[in-house]
Amino acid sequence: MRRLFTLALLIVVGVVAWNERDRILAAWAVLRGGAEVAPSAELAASAQAKLARLSNSEPERVALSEAEVQSLLQYRVASYLPEYIVAPQVTLDGNRLHVQAQVPTTSFPRIDELESVVGFLPDTTTVKVSGQLIPLDDSRVGLAVDELSAARVPLPRGLIPMLLQRFGRTNEPGLPSDALALPLPAGATTAYVRADSLIFVPRTSSER
Repeated sequence: MRRLFTLALLIVVGVVAWNERDRILAAWAVLRGGAEVAPSAELAASAQAKLARLSNSEPERVALSEAEVQSLLQYRVASYLPEYIVAPQVTLDGNRLHVQAQVPTTSFPRIDELESVVGFLPDTTTVKVSGQLIPLDDSRVGLAVDELSAARVPLPRGLIPMLLQRFGRTNEPGLPSDALALPLPAGATTAYVRADSLIFVPRTSSER
């Protein structure tokens, strides 16, 4: 009986280790290097190659570390963002995703509820969006925004839908008013944040 229990435990550990191998290898690399991995163009290319596995190989989850996500943002996505968004950064924490950037105060939407806040902000300030990923359909997820802050000052939650709209959010089917739609990479059916990784779930063989 004890041998059967040990065998079952080893099988469970082996399955978990296989499913989480990307994160385990990334963590091992950090331990061996003695320092955090810095975002780079090479890391962005590596992350993009991992995402390609979602549609080009057998179905398996793909886990991207925070450094890999930041590398993609910095070296693949940033050039497509509006010019007034400077130095975007992404942080993964628990099941939450945080994105921040430097934004000129002149780009803030002019609404009465913000006039008293904007008057105290510097010419360029840090805008931070915090939220959770929610499912939308088989090609998108939503970032449901729980907090929007400027210069570390949380803005009223009731203003979030209006502010997102003024910053360029578009209405789409099934998208809550306080959420932004994000496209999924080819081959993925959904995504979520787990600890310090962004996990992409592939389509099953029957869905392809």
